[in-house]
Amino acid sequence: MQKFSNRTPKDGNFFFVPELNIQVLNQKASSLPKVLIETVNATILLLSKLDSEKTLSVSNVAAYLDISSVTLNKRLLRLVKLNILERIPFGFTQTNSLRISCYKFCDSNDVFEEVTIEQLQQEETKHLVKQTSAFKREQEKKLYKQGNYAPRPQTSEILPIRQSGNFLVEQCISTLKQPIQKMAKSISIGNKTEIKAQITSSTRIMNAEDLQVLFATYSLIQKYHENSLTAENPKPINRTPIHISDIAAVRGKSTGGNTNIKIRESLESIYRTNFEFYGLGNIDINSHSISAYMRETFSNFQQCTPLSDVNAEIKGDDVIFGKDSMIYLIKLPDDVFTELLTGKYHFVFPQASLSAPGIVFSLYLRFRSRVKNTFSENLKTTWTALSKGSEFKDFKISIKSQILKVNRKLKNIQDSFAYSSYDEEEDRLTFNLWGYHGFICFKENYLSVKCHEKEMFAACKVHKNDSLLKNAPTVENYLRTIFEPELKLEAGLPRNISKLIKSFVSKYNVTYEDINEDLQLCVYSTERELYKTKVALVDHYHTDELIVQKKIDHDLTKVNFLCFKGHTITKSEFSTIVDYFGLDEIPTVAVTKFLTRFPSLYDDLVKLAVDGHASDQLIAKFENHSW
Repeated sequence: MQKFSNRTPKDGNFFFVPELNIQVLNQKASSLPKVLIETVNATILLLSKLDSEKTLSVSNVAAYLDISSVTLNKRLLRLVKLNILERIPFGFTQTNSLRISCYKFCDSNDVFEEVTIEQLQQEETKHLVKQTSAFKREQEKKLYKQGNYAPRPQTSEILPIRQSGNFLVEQCISTLKQPIQKMAKSISIGNKTEIKAQITSSTRIMNAEDLQVLFATYSLIQKYHENSLTAENPKPINRTPIHISDIAAVRGKSTGGNTNIKIRESLESIYRTNFEFYGLGNIDINSHSISAYMRETFSNFQQCTPLSDVNAEIKGDDVIFGKDSMIYLIKLPDDVFTELLTGKYHFVFPQASLSAPGIVFSLYLRFRSRVKNTFSENLKTTWTALSKGSEFKDFKISIKSQILKVNRKLKNIQDSFAYSSYDEEEDRLTFNLWGYHGFICFKENYLSVKCHEKEMFAACKVHKNDSLLKNAPTVENYLRTIFEPELKLEAGLPRNISKLIKSFVSKYNVTYEDINEDLQLCVYSTERELYKTKVALVDHYHTDELIVQKKIDHDLTKVNFLCFKGHTITKSEFSTIVDYFGLDEIPTVAVTKFLTRFPSLYDDLVKLAVDGHASDQLIAKFENHSW
């Protein structure tokens, strides 16, 4: 066994080259892949650095090739398999600790015959794919820096959220296995208002898994803009770079392979699914408010573009683009983006719910909207709501198998709030879906659920006392106070200013209480009234004048203009009425209250506001009123 005294295990792997026929070695290496030829040539060039014991450190060759030692060691193992190198037994005179390798060029002229050139090329292709992936990851890092993007969010810190308010898309998703491109549904707002929806897509209509991806995307957008806070750029830009791996992480899934493909498909489905909602509403036209049945369109993404260094290509009638992109640039509808960044609160969801089977997630969302204490319904009603277009018997099979999958799918996620079991004799499925305990009796087609409120909040990592809505898990959106000035919502009010300056907002006026006299304002208040109120509030609360002004401005955005017979009274028209009857010294709030008292005179008020002419009946009302 060869012994070495100049080396220790700390020096790492090394070559032993007592003699070498370079001509023979070049002939043997000539048929190798390019990277292996480069490795052999680099070693030959560095033979001048052999020490007195004819050894050369592998790290010297790695440095010459400008690659890592790990990469070089992988190449050396390939050269061993090809009979270019061999590992020889050896020892150190100073220690017996041997956890490294000594490589020697083979004396044999034979290259390993079982490895064909085609196999070597396949192996080289795999290696190049790995190199390409590493290159793309490096490019992604540069993109975030050179593109002035904020750092990618730490996914371990993210709670799945969505913006507050009704989100009709939840009721419009498809739970069918086969892709569909057109669907009509009746959906509800609360427990009373029903509207119609027409859902279309050029690829496939969103399904429940796509909705999970959408909620993960919302969460990442909110967190990204939290990272983007800088003094130089306080205004949030509604174009957010979202990484595929981050979506997977928020959903509790491992990135790569099939997961990445499915997320890309989901983003395309979300982008290409369009919604038309039909229902009764109000629309303003030239200062007139009209109540009628109408329709509104909605898309989850205004823009969803994969960042790619490969141009789009046409295949038949399809355009293929961004099929391997890892970063997508997302632009939301302006109102959704504003609500996400400046809304008072966000709804929170258990992270495990985003990795649950799609139909289970849909069922959980139904419970969240319907179950306050206990809830029961015929299973056919559930089927109609969740799986329109499927057969009822198929739905029963699917919901049973998918709820039972919760035990297996969430096994690797630390979540103790979801489990299920099935009693074959009773044909009864018992479950807990994040605080909603219930059962489905398949014999009687009956579903019953009870909400364990404390557990329902705990599953979302929210304490009930901290939730802004006491019947649903919510978290306060602290970005609100940062971004409101730029997005013109509450104009940067301090967090507790609403609690400090107490106000009561009604339909037509706002009242400030706890002052020597209650102060009232409306949208028609004069500059003198506004100034008087501001001075009184500053004096009473001993706070900054600018803060008080922002509070007043915000409160007045919640107050309505007067509207008579579908006609909205503008400030100019209100002044016409005030001037006509000489009411300049009367508080504007008192005038608005008087004007709303006589519905029979609304036509006369509109005529006065528009034409400047008052009827005898209207004049009599004003003259007989004691101001």
